Amino acid sequence: MTKKHLSHIAMSLLVTAALTAGGCQSDSGRAALDNLPEIKLAPSFSSVNYDGRTVTDRDLDGKVYIVYFFFTSCGGPCPVMNSKANVLQAEYTKEADFRIVGFSVDPDNDSVERLSRYAERYHAKPGVWSMLRNDKATVSGLASEGFLMGDADVPAMHSTRFALVDRTGMIRGYYDGMDDAKVEELRAAIDFLLGEGT
Repeated sequence: MTKKHLSHIAMSLLVTAALTAGGCQSDSGRAALDNLPEIKLAPSFSSVNYDGRTVTDRDLDGKVYIVYFFFTSCGGPCPVMNSKANVLQAEYTKEADFRIVGFSVDPDNDSVERLSRYAERYHAKPGVWSMLRNDKATVSGLASEGFLMGDADVPAMHSTRFALVDRTGMIRGYYDGMDDAKVEELRAAIDFLLGEGT
């Protein structure tokens, strides 16, 4: 066996050792998930979905869900947020207890019909992914006081975070939808919370 072959073998062993050591860090990751904060109870709401149905917080009892704010004419972060939500919907398609909830911050322009077209664009599945309409005062309160996600009075200034809510209705964390690393953290937290119910 040549020195070159020995060198390749040694390098392979080093890479394997490094990967194994990295795997040990999952314990600290698990500890972080075990200690997800209990921030506050998610607010109650009753909203009109893109399919014309009324959706309330009671429909989410026992579910793990993410919440975000958007508007259909947004050309900045909203398409990114909705695309990420679409990917999460696909990834958790077999999870009966996972939901996605989007609240429009522009009810003056986002009619049910417009939301329906927008939902179709992102392949939102009825019963899994809701895109909801409320009056302006209600959605503003849901954003600022209900979910602690900033001021929704000016649509362009809405939050770019996802809020994660557990099966008991407790908000457990916020994750920047524009940051891929934070979205990965969100996935891990979703997995953890879904696993708690099994």
